[in-house]
Amino acid sequence: MSQNAITQAIGALKLIPMFLNHPTVISRATLIGASTEALQLLESLPPVSAELAEVFRCVDAVISEGQIAYVTPTKSPEYPYGAVVADQQGNVYAAAMGKSKEGLAELIRLKLLPPSEGFGEGAA
Repeated sequence: MSQNAITQAIGALKLIPMFLNHPTVISRATLIGASTEALQLLESLPPVSAELAEVFRCVDAVISEGQIAYVTPTKSPEYPYGAVVADQQGNVYAAAMGKSKEGLAELIRLKLLPPSEGFGEGAA
């Protein structure tokens, strides 16, 4: 099974303490080989991949259980990120475009708040 670049890098990083604590268990060559391969995979990722992972992390942090966040780059220089939040059946709860990952997450959070009742008018 092929690993993605991030999984490969995590695996290589996990070898470091093993090598430092037990140099006879993991060879220097194994550590160097795993690190080199992980770096090559990470360097081959388009920069937008890492950006979108961060955008997803921010948006995913503000949604509820049972909701699914989808993020995408946009073609708008002013609003480079987009997100849609839906349930497992595909019902859309919120959609927005943002100038930053934090701004997008905040817009989604606000759109997911329960609607307030009325507009503050007094009872007649």
